Amino acid sequence: MKDTRDQIIYGVITYLLRDNEVLLVYKKRGHGAGKWNGPGGKIEKENPVEAALRETKEEVGVEVNDPELCGIIEFYDVYEQDWIVYIFRSKEFSGELKESEECFPRWFHLEEIPYDKMWEDDKIWLPLVINKKYFWAKFWFKGEKMLKYNLQEMSKEDFLSLQKEFLKI
Repeated sequence: MKDTRDQIIYGVITYLLRDNEVLLVYKKRGHGAGKWNGPGGKIEKENPVEAALRETKEEVGVEVNDPELCGIIEFYDVYEQDWIVYIFRSKEFSGELKESEECFPRWFHLEEIPYDKMWEDDKIWLPLVINKKYFWAKFWFKGEKMLKYNLQEMSKEDFLSLQKEFLKI
C-alpha cells in the first residue's frame, strides 16, 4: 500500500462573519464528518481564492465577495495525511444559505461557538480569524488527536510576505 504522506493535500476553509456571529457548517460526510467547521474542501485545478469561492458556493449556496486570506496551516498526520490549508474570512457575501448533501450551515454567536464539537485545534486559531489577526501554524496529529502545535501570529505586512511565498504570487 502506498504511503499517503508522500503527497500533501491542499485545502481551504472560509469563515463568514456578520455582526457577532460566524457561519459554521456541520459536515455530514467526508473529511471532518460529524464536526462543525467553516465551509471548505480540497483545492482542485484552481488557486486557493478560487477554491474558497467554489467550496463556499457548493456547500452553502453563498457567493463570497473579497475573501481575505488570514492564515496558513500545515497539518501533519491527520489520519496519515498531510495538509496545507489556506484560511479565509469575509464579511462580504450574498445569497441565501442552503443545506447541501455534504453539510448544513448555521450561524453561531461568537460566545457560543461549539469548540467541543470541532477539530481540537480550532479553539487555538479560530479566535485569530474572528479578531482580524494573521497567522501561520503547524499542527501535528495522530488520527484526529492533536499532539502538538506551533502558531505564529504576525503583522499583516509579514503575513503578506509569507502569503507570497506559499501562493507563489
